[in-house]
Amino acid sequence: MTEAALLAHGRRAALALLLAGATAVMAHAQPMSPDQRAAVGAAERWLARVDAQRYADAWAMGAESFKKEVDRKQWNDGIGDLRRDYGRVVSRKAEKAAFVGSAPEGDPTAGAKPGAEMSILFDTRFVRRKQATEELIMVLEQDGLWRVAGYHIQ
Repeated sequence: MTEAALLAHGRRAALALLLAGATAVMAHAQPMSPDQRAAVGAAERWLARVDAQRYADAWAMGAESFKKEVDRKQWNDGIGDLRRDYGRVVSRKAEKAAFVGSAPEGDPTAGAKPGAEMSILFDTRFVRRKQATEELIMVLEQDGLWRVAGYHIQ
């Protein structure tokens, strides 16, 4: 084997080991709790409104704390300008969902209490600004529904 062939073979072997290790890590990732699944689902439904430029609907779906912080007109103007800079969403994947502060104690199926907050990170690809991380802060409200309390793009 030539030196170039050995180097190429070594790179392929290293890549195969790296991929095998990544697969093993992903296989051991903990499954999402019912609260995490519910919060991610609510976040995805909210983002669908934003993606469709239905900003007033997204604002209406927000948490009470969100609506107190930002009025409807400020929201519509601000999010419209921000998302125009990024362009259309090409792909989005929830990467992480974690409680802010401490997770509910005891039985994980018992669920979080109203007021609990969760940070959800999405790996998102946009048309204009190729790669970004969207972070949504979700809050569990008194009616038992997870709602958006904050939204940031990095």
